[in-house]
Amino acid sequence: MAKNIITIGREYGSGGYEIGQKIAEEMGYTFYDKELISDLADKIMVSPSFVEKNDENVKEQHLNIFQEIFPIFASNENEDVDYIFREQGKFIVQLAEKGNCVFVGRRADYYLKDNPDALHLFLYADMDFRIRRIADKYNLSDEKAVEKILDMDKRRRTSYEYTTGRKWGDFHNYDRMICTSTFGIDKCVEEIIGLLK
Repeated sequence: MAKNIITIGREYGSGGYEIGQKIAEEMGYTFYDKELISDLADKIMVSPSFVEKNDENVKEQHLNIFQEIFPIFASNENEDVDYIFREQGKFIVQLAEKGNCVFVGRRADYYLKDNPDALHLFLYADMDFRIRRIADKYNLSDEKAVEKILDMDKRRRTSYEYTTGRKWGDFHNYDRMICTSTFGIDKCVEEIIGLLK
């Protein structure tokens, strides 16, 4: 059965955003990543900066407490974060009902885990590949690129695990794990479009 929804989890610098965009363009699908922030802000009547600030801003010390229960409804110091996660989850489910779309990040694989039309991917890459991409993109030294990569991966891991109670990057949560540094960006796009069909 063909899939018409793609969710892409990814390591920072692995090319997930670019790959998602290229797939959406080739397939004529709607692309959701940062666009979700402003759309969600409009929907829940808060500023985009409020959504962006809280989207990957979980206080890590709370993480272990909530892994034993469904964390998204817990009352704690991360109240704003919980609100954003809860509303974002509902919004992603609604958008997915329209089909023909690509979600990059935003824990979409979790929110759509029971959707039979969704193909869940996780993209990763060798550190050298990631350093080169981030250093070139932001004009950083290799050392600063490594710092940025480690910080962003930590933020993504913390917010994902806090919200879902699942391990970020665990192959059990995805239909495919793809190493972008092995295949390159364009070959990954081809491979994923083949999987969709």
